[in-house]
Amino acid sequence: MSGCHWVGGAVVIVKNVGASPLHQLQVEVGGAIVDVGQLGVGESVKLRPEIKADSAVRILYVDGRRAVSCDGDVYFTGNIYVVAEAEIGGGVCRVADVTD
Repeated sequence: MSGCHWVGGAVVIVKNVGASPLHQLQVEVGGAIVDVGQLGVGESVKLRPEIKADSAVRILYVDGRRAVSCDGDVYFTGNIYVVAEAEIGGGVCRVADVTD
């Protein structure tokens, strides 16, 4: 199965498209929470979370003094290969499945 790219886990890419750093960034996916911490302006982080339970993706963070929740309509299950790309910050919440 080494030639099958549809098997092999999940990738979540989160990019700060706002004008200020984001703090207390967490990504909830697959039955777990991944603590990222801070994400500077224009920075991105690539996560490879272990999927323990079927779920969509939720991104929680603080922008300025405001707590924000960004829910994505991208579904993760088992060991199926899924790549989700999220753009957050400055009032933006875009999450898309970009699996190739």
